[in-house]
Amino acid sequence: MKRYAFVLVNCIFALFISGSVMAGSSIQCPDISQAQQLVDCPTEDDMKRMFKIKCGFERDPNAKKQTELCDSYAEYKRRKYNAMWESSDKAFMGYVSCAVPPAEIKKGQPTSVAISQKNGLYKITCSYESSAKLTMRTRSVCRVPGVKNSLLVMRAECGANGKPCKVECD
Repeated sequence: MKRYAFVLVNCIFALFISGSVMAGSSIQCPDISQAQQLVDCPTEDDMKRMFKIKCGFERDPNAKKQTELCDSYAEYKRRKYNAMWESSDKAFMGYVSCAVPPAEIKKGQPTSVAISQKNGLYKITCSYESSAKLTMRTRSVCRVPGVKNSLLVMRAECGANGKPCKVECD
């Protein structure tokens, strides 16, 4: 529990300072090979206990379309078997699947960057080949260079095609 409190305090601190630090700057997706896993992956017993607390029982283990979190233990584990990671500069964080080995996650190259905005808070999400996603939140107004501004989400493919995964923030 102490680890989760530590992660929460770090997130709040990063959010607090990101508004002033990022003003008028270009932000590039972090190198995931330098990222660190902050907490251990949950054990199988932990996952079963969390499933029992959250769901109680399997609702529809044979669900095919529109599966819900509590339909089956397998679906619950697929969605919740994660650990918190952060970039080396501690600006980006995200829950990354424990089903993928850390060495494979660290090999992943950035594939896309997306920006969404809600109530004046901008969320920058960097996606990687290893299915990992790291996110940064800031109050600075951000945009993806060369992408038409949309009120919902701005997204750009990058990485493999040589285009850098970066955003501009005021």
